[in-house]
Amino acid sequence: MGFLLLPDAAHTTAAVKMARLLDLRSSITAACLLVLSLSITLLPPAAGAGAAASLVTTKCDNGTYYAANSTYQSNVRLLLASLAANASRSPYPAGFATAVVGASLDTVWGLGLCRGDTVGADCASCLALAPGVAFNKCQGVKDVSVFYDRCVLRYSFRDFLTSPDNGQVQDRGISDVTVLGNASWFDALVARLVGTLADWAAFNTTARYAVGTMSSEPAGFPATDKSVVHTIYGLVQCTPDQSPAACRRCLQALVDEIPAVFNGTVGGRILAVWCYLRFETHEFFDTTPMLNLVAPPPPSPASADQAGGDGTRWRQYAGTVSAIVLGVAVVLLSVSAFFLWRNGRTRLSYQEDDDHDASLLFDLATLRRATDDFAEENKLGHGGFGAVYKGLLPDGRQIAVKRMDKASGQGLKELRNELLLVAKLRHNNLAKLLGVCLQGQEKLLVYDYLPNRSLDTFLFAAEVEKRLLLDWETRYRIIYGTARGLVYLHEDSQIKIIHRDLKASNILLDDDMSPKISDFGLARLFNGDKTTTITSQVVGTLGYMAPEYAVLGHLSVKLDVYSFGVLILEIVTGRRNTDMSESASDESGSLLTYVWDHWLKGTTLDIVDPSMDCRVPESEVLKCIHLALLCVQENPADRPSMLDVLVMLHDQASSFAAPLKPAFAYGVLSSVRSWDSVSGETCANRGPSATVLSCNEMSVSEFQPR
Repeated sequence: MGFLLLPDAAHTTAAVKMARLLDLRSSITAACLLVLSLSITLLPPAAGAGAAASLVTTKCDNGTYYAANSTYQSNVRLLLASLAANASRSPYPAGFATAVVGASLDTVWGLGLCRGDTVGADCASCLALAPGVAFNKCQGVKDVSVFYDRCVLRYSFRDFLTSPDNGQVQDRGISDVTVLGNASWFDALVARLVGTLADWAAFNTTARYAVGTMSSEPAGFPATDKSVVHTIYGLVQCTPDQSPAACRRCLQALVDEIPAVFNGTVGGRILAVWCYLRFETHEFFDTTPMLNLVAPPPPSPASADQAGGDGTRWRQYAGTVSAIVLGVAVVLLSVSAFFLWRNGRTRLSYQEDDDHDASLLFDLATLRRATDDFAEENKLGHGGFGAVYKGLLPDGRQIAVKRMDKASGQGLKELRNELLLVAKLRHNNLAKLLGVCLQGQEKLLVYDYLPNRSLDTFLFAAEVEKRLLLDWETRYRIIYGTARGLVYLHEDSQIKIIHRDLKASNILLDDDMSPKISDFGLARLFNGDKTTTITSQVVGTLGYMAPEYAVLGHLSVKLDVYSFGVLILEIVTGRRNTDMSESASDESGSLLTYVWDHWLKGTTLDIVDPSMDCRVPESEVLKCIHLALLCVQENPADRPSMLDVLVMLHDQASSFAAPLKPAFAYGVLSSVRSWDSVSGETCANRGPSATVLSCNEMSVSEFQPR
């Protein structure tokens, strides 16, 4: 039902990696939970899925006003309707939307967020209640925040979207009933619960939403006694566009207020626009708890008094034990380091989401059995790295195994370094690396197997039936998810990463056709703030490489932005960027020329893949084409960052800058050569039959820019 309890002495010998886990498993008194379970709580409990939202509070007394029937009021109406519609079909796991309506002094910025268990029509219904507050209680006010139990909405004449500040709008709600036991212990339990949930919401889910419980069995009271509290229920949530670190900081600021605000009350909330928390002694959410914590009984008062009266002896014992434990730890670490150095083998391990350790090292015999000794019928494909095989592990997991060609010049040390970092990447839109096998001449990578394979198998399929599976909604979700994955690599991961080989064949699709960026073999890693350099080792795929990189070796995050722009155009048109057979009359015959010609002629919609339903949302398609053209501009400085791209996908195309002519001079494939970073061999030297133009999909990633 909860975490196992560990002795306090274990803290002196635990590794740094386990310190946080032990801290979470240490709980505080259960006897403090003696309160009436039928207490009056501040917020009503949820009635289950589909329950009507209840108004909690509003903020509309900021002294800023607009006139009735003004342009600003009209813009507010449009914005509220837009937020309700867009949040209900948000690509985020939780219903979320932002919008900007109007211009100049009549501009309105808005945000809508639904609780993590309120999605689809329920989300739209909750946000649709906001006009009833905006044009009644808050009539004429320019800056309004509305908090329902299932959604939050704010609009303002100020651009609050570009600088999230939870201090601008905040509301605290406190129950009238307080705990009968030690109030400070109860608050500590609440802080422990919501703090743990904050970690989960920030780092374990892109929904930025978590619910859980803290349970106990108070001493002297049977579990069936309904007059006492046995469980605290907690909920935390951030807006899903925040990075993990930003979400955790936002929630921690609220957690820090718990002792001063609540003081033993059995229910409460701190509501803000960018994140909020709530706890009760009854269940008020619809989803299954992600975490179920257990509070153990504390040391008895008699034990505490005895420890205090014999403090000197205890300190002596503690000092002796600590010294012995520390000495043993040093010896063990020294011996371990010696054998690791002698054998030249480093065991790579990481902590899985379910808090158990799993080795990254796979045994060759296991992978041979999983793939039936790399049988031809299990072969999924072949690329620059080598062959890819489908396999089945003994525990029932399906895997994809990449087997490096023995002729590859990849170094073992460099491969280890790269795998250690790539394995730590955790994002819903990145392919999950399960492990590696490095035995003898064999070098294999093990990934989760995704039955839908890669995007190119649908997008460029000869069979019309496969292309029909990519309707516009699916294509837009792929564009959006890929953008989110790139934002994580460029902005949110601990080490900044430039993928360098983003293309349709490296976008894998899961069962729901959600995208996962794969193949980080060419990725360039930066361990500092600097993310630009000049390299003589140009690697990647022709047609996706930005001109400044392909010709001059200038490497920056804008390379991935350029590749992303090309990918968008392929998704919209259904054509390969290297397919010159039907592109345009221009001598280069590139996809960029084809799209640009139609853009200038005002016939942009003519380039849309005819296999899609003719009823595609024209404004959304045009927005994606406009955004793609901004991404493939010749000057890297003119291209938006991926974070800007993500924001623009939420915005209206009318606010975009006009795109400049794409870099056609570098679009002629015959004029650009791609060098293998290991062998120095050009792609052209590998013969015209190669369909995958990545020279080496597992070439070395470097930490230090040259």
